[in-house]
Amino acid sequence: MRGIRYKLIVYTSLLMIILLVFNVLLQSNILNRYYSNTERDKLISYAQVIEKNLINQDKLTSEIERISSTLNARVSIYDSNGDIVFKEYSHMMGMTGKIMNIEKNYLSSVLDGQIIYRTDEMMLRQSKIISLGYPAKLNGNIFAIFIHIPTVEINNAVSNISKQFTYLLFVAILISFVGAYFISNKFTKPIIEINDAAKKISRGDYSIRLNINTNDEIEELSKTINSMAENLSKTEKLRRDFIANVTHEFRTPLGIIKGYAEALYDDIVPIEERKEYIKDIIEEVERLNKLVNENLELSKIESGNINLKFEEVNLYALLSDIVDKIKIIKGNRIILINGNDILMKADRYYLEMAILNILSNCIKHTKDDGLIEISISNEEKITITIKDNGEGIEEKHLPFIFERFYRVKEKGIGGLGLSIAKEIIKLHNGNIQVKSKIGEGTTFIIQFK
Repeated sequence: MRGIRYKLIVYTSLLMIILLVFNVLLQSNILNRYYSNTERDKLISYAQVIEKNLINQDKLTSEIERISSTLNARVSIYDSNGDIVFKEYSHMMGMTGKIMNIEKNYLSSVLDGQIIYRTDEMMLRQSKIISLGYPAKLNGNIFAIFIHIPTVEINNAVSNISKQFTYLLFVAILISFVGAYFISNKFTKPIIEINDAAKKISRGDYSIRLNINTNDEIEELSKTINSMAENLSKTEKLRRDFIANVTHEFRTPLGIIKGYAEALYDDIVPIEERKEYIKDIIEEVERLNKLVNENLELSKIESGNINLKFEEVNLYALLSDIVDKIKIIKGNRIILINGNDILMKADRYYLEMAILNILSNCIKHTKDDGLIEISISNEEKITITIKDNGEGIEEKHLPFIFERFYRVKEKGIGGLGLSIAKEIIKLHNGNIQVKSKIGEGTTFIIQFK
């Protein structure tokens, strides 16, 4: 497969060569036209000099001899009847027949008042003779002045300039190849770097980072590749942590279930304790079932495979219902709700789940005689604040408590509940923040746009 560098060199070089060749041809054509027009104007000016001296035969002869000598030209003058009245044939010997034919063919046109200018061929450099037929007036009579000059000198000049153009063309083509090579290298180098980086990423190396400064779309692409590698690195870490956390979370209840089941199977549990063992087994199974369900729920939410049913919800009434539902688990903790009726569009089921998960976390980490305050307001944004006076969370753990199964080892803070709450709040076009101090408690702030 031919790489992009090769194609750029070939296409750029071809384009430059085509433009250069076209430019040379155009310049050559312009050069021919320039010399042709210059010669025409020069011959006309000499013809006009002859016209002025028609009245003086002696001076006419000297002027024609001068012009003939200067231009290496042949000059003929015809009267209005078509008879030749003057000729200077001392130059351009060997072309008499051709010159006579030219004068014969164009004599009538010149006597009719036309200026005739012609060469043997279309291109000046291929012509051997340049001829001018000029109508001159004297005392009301028309005379036809013919001036013929050879094109050798002009052809030599045009040929020399054309050769210079040709040399310049070859030099320009060489420069174009070199330029195309360096341009293609400069253009393709960052693309090759991006391609190599993409290959490394496809092999699982997410540490690769590109440093491309081209100030264009390629630089934007390199930044996107860097961002992708960084996100994949985070995703890979989350995947590994998730597997490790799931393994850890499942190992404890499965170990308990296995130990209790083996004890019951071996009949080493006293009869009066069997119900307690069976109860513990059921609790651990329920714990496993809860973990599985929460994980499935979070995966479903993150994948976007849920259809939220938005309706008008009274937040104060919703919070009151949630507090009623957790009476069984709140113990002696006091839960206060501050605020008034505030209406917002929300999916009641999922919003209740999110707030319930946060409140459950607060209850878990607040003493039995602790206080949990819930405040709602609608100033610039609808805000729900849930504050407890529990044990608090160290500042270093705060950025991670909403991640799956993240736990502070000594306290067991985190898990799936807060992750689910955060994702649900995001689906409601909101965000959640947490503030906490050890020994003073934790505050969760939920805001909706």
